[in-house]
Amino acid sequence: MTRDLGQKGTFMGTLPAAAGDDGSHAPVIVSRFLGLILLGTIAGVGLGLQGCTLATQADILRLDDDLNQLRKKQADVLTKMGDLSGNLEGLNSQLESSQQRMGTLTQKMDDLQADLAHRMQVLSGQVTGTSSATQNAPGDIYRLAYNDYTAGKFDLALVGFRNFVSQFPHADLSAQAQFYIGESEFARKNWPEAAREYEKVSQNYAKSDFRPKALYKRALALQALNKTAEARAALKQLVNDYPRHELAKSAHDLLKDSE
Repeated sequence: MTRDLGQKGTFMGTLPAAAGDDGSHAPVIVSRFLGLILLGTIAGVGLGLQGCTLATQADILRLDDDLNQLRKKQADVLTKMGDLSGNLEGLNSQLESSQQRMGTLTQKMDDLQADLAHRMQVLSGQVTGTSSATQNAPGDIYRLAYNDYTAGKFDLALVGFRNFVSQFPHADLSAQAQFYIGESEFARKNWPEAAREYEKVSQNYAKSDFRPKALYKRALALQALNKTAEARAALKQLVNDYPRHELAKSAHDLLKDSE
């Protein structure tokens, strides 16, 4: 019994004192136990905080990426809005230009209708011999023919100029009208008719300022017909009759070239 107790006492001596033994070891055990619990709690809280920190950083990165995507989309929208604004301005400009062209065409149509009505009145007077021809002669008839000539309407110009010369052979503009008959034929490359009409200026209006021009242009028409001798004769007449005329030097050069 005594041995057992001794062994027991020895065994118990290796362990912390139990309740009812010496109370000096109890606070130490409790303190250590509570410390272990506190450390475990702190470690758990730390792991939780670390997990929360990682989750928060991931959320921030995701939100930042979403924000960048939104900014990019916003920039694309602004760019498209700028393109649409530019296209709208271009369309407005085209619309204004079209409206201006329509206004111009409308005005031209009105002018053409008025000119046609006036032309019909003049031609009607020429055909019937009524007072309307006298009222419009000679300036209006000549003007209509000259407008046709400058517009490249040589067929109409020929009709107008020939009617003018026929009805007003002694008018101030008759020599000029006869010259433009030759010019109209020359523009049509009708060389024989051009040469004949230019010759009429020299024959019928010898004192006209248009005679030297008619001589020069007749020479050109004759050259186009390979009638070199007749062309040289016209050029010589120009040089002899009008040595100081602006076309005299050109005529002299052509004579030298044709030798």
